[in-house]
Amino acid sequence: MPLRKPEAGSSSANAIELRGVGKTFGSGAAAFVALRDVSTTIEQNVFFTLLGPSGCGKTTLLRLIAGFEAATTGEILLHGKEIADLPPYRRPVNTVFQSYALFPHMTVAQNVAFGLQMLKQPKDEIARTVDEMLKLVQMEALKNRRTSELSGGQQQRVALARALAPKPRVLLLDEPLSALDLKLRKEMQVELKRLQTETGITFVFVTHDQEEALTMSDKVAVMNEGQILQIGTPREIYNHPANRFVADFIGDINFIKAEIVEVGKTRCTARFDGNQKLSFTPDAEVSKGQKVTLAVRPERIAVANGKNALSATLDNVVYHGTDTLYHFSLGDGTRMLARRQNSDGTIPEWQTGDPFGWAVSGNAVAIVADGPEQTA
Repeated sequence: MPLRKPEAGSSSANAIELRGVGKTFGSGAAAFVALRDVSTTIEQNVFFTLLGPSGCGKTTLLRLIAGFEAATTGEILLHGKEIADLPPYRRPVNTVFQSYALFPHMTVAQNVAFGLQMLKQPKDEIARTVDEMLKLVQMEALKNRRTSELSGGQQQRVALARALAPKPRVLLLDEPLSALDLKLRKEMQVELKRLQTETGITFVFVTHDQEEALTMSDKVAVMNEGQILQIGTPREIYNHPANRFVADFIGDINFIKAEIVEVGKTRCTARFDGNQKLSFTPDAEVSKGQKVTLAVRPERIAVANGKNALSATLDNVVYHGTDTLYHFSLGDGTRMLARRQNSDGTIPEWQTGDPFGWAVSGNAVAIVADGPEQTA
């Protein structure tokens, strides 16, 4: 399916632009602010994910783009054009919901054709598009089967084919994988990214699952309490979180309260847990005497011994097949986690309460802000 060319006068770079978008439900004492001054752009032909906990506003934002809700403040532009006055069926977007809403009495092909028939497209064109879409989602062999006879994964493919059939410029996906089992979810993550790449359509995906966001996305927007806290590639979000909420929400992480005691040209030294010291390359400007929160991912911590190892006490060892998790505590009570891949098949024999040596390289430490400052 070829990517549509932008309409005359529209932005060629951005599929969606949000300008100070806010949404409040109710009024007076009962008012609930779901979105607060959200501004960002979503480029064409990207897989863009809205990630955050339940109630953070991600689905509300998706519904505003689709036209199912009206923004209280701000503007929403699709390919450079304001869409506030356009009803959902006039917008060049389509939506795949958490419940697929397929017609159980219809066949797979009839479900995919339904939206095209409502658009009054010619029969021969509908037939070609249905075949094209079913081939895209690998469902040609089941085109004559009723959707009520399909598995969950097969139903999801039909829902995707139906949404893609009108060739929307933007496809909105509201947690479409949540009803699938773990193995099928992982398979469909790969399939969704393949579909986005092959069609050239901008996908805006809503999820609270961090792994889904990291696996599929070109860009991720982390949301909380109606705001976008950080936007970046999965690698940027994971390795350089803007604040403590983002760092804590994306995967496992350790936080260490520390004080900067030395500042050099490229490295600095922080003191923590009494008088233990850690030298690292800061990703932000620091000054001597500054109180900071250090963030270290568990897989970046090495199990170590010797005079240069940092000291702790082992609390628990949990074997996960591919990995072993080491739960340990610092002298000040800070709880920590280290993850060691079982690549060589050997697992050190430690007991709860044993002294535990650990180390971390200087480029594996990040400084995070404690507050939820917006970084978009």
